[in-house]
Amino acid sequence: MATVSRIISYIIPLVLLVLVGVIFLSEAGAWGDLKEAVLSIGEVLNDFLPKFSIGLEEQKAEVAIPDEHQQSIVKLTETISSMLGPGKENCFANYGSFPDLGEGGTSLTFESKSDHTALTVYGGAGGKQIITGLYKEIPSMKPCVIAGTFGESDRFFEHFLIGGKLEHPYYRAVNFLTIYYTSGAGIDGNHIYVADFGSEPVNDEGDNLEDGGWLFTPDGEHICFFPTDKSGLVFETSDDGMASAIFLEKRVVSKERTIRYRINIGELKLCS
Repeated sequence: MATVSRIISYIIPLVLLVLVGVIFLSEAGAWGDLKEAVLSIGEVLNDFLPKFSIGLEEQKAEVAIPDEHQQSIVKLTETISSMLGPGKENCFANYGSFPDLGEGGTSLTFESKSDHTALTVYGGAGGKQIITGLYKEIPSMKPCVIAGTFGESDRFFEHFLIGGKLEHPYYRAVNFLTIYYTSGAGIDGNHIYVADFGSEPVNDEGDNLEDGGWLFTPDGEHICFFPTDKSGLVFETSDDGMASAIFLEKRVVSKERTIRYRINIGELKLCS
């Protein structure tokens, strides 16, 4: 406020000076002298005003998220890009998983557009400010999940982890999903909210994201995330997704039913 007051104190006398000159000075020479004086003062103000502008820029708070969050998001987008295109049918890739997103209130949204998917990252105060440097439009991507009310997770499990016949649908295309952190009721961790399923994010056992960093694409276009629960039973699936044990070997009774094991023995393929 003090700086603004100083500027006003300069401008008002200048305006008065110009008005006096217009009214009382009739000779060309006198008018020329007045104009030169006004221009000289203007140059002084030009030297001062940029300093005032820089001061405003310095007062703007930078919006940032923790480095490990940023690194994992960059890795995710790179992994997704590597899964797109011809010859990438029914294959898997690993983005390394997310750290707990609770610190810093980081969240991500994927929104399907006509010819791309928009990734928006939020953080800052209250976790509601857009991190513009991480916004990305991913050409030809369509988001999907291995979950849904038509037996998608059951069909996926039966074919890819048991070796049965492949039946459709085994994934669910979605228009919008959010990855976020929540806590409460003894469930602390990263979660995934699928807007198409028509329910609000809740602390239950159906929207966790203990996916071990795995993604799946059926066609080189849809990129599927794996909602999980914490049942710990490797053979258990539901409309909400897959058992976390399928991705986290430490909880597995039989490693033969995990994604990584079946990739290692050549039963499943990596996108490459």
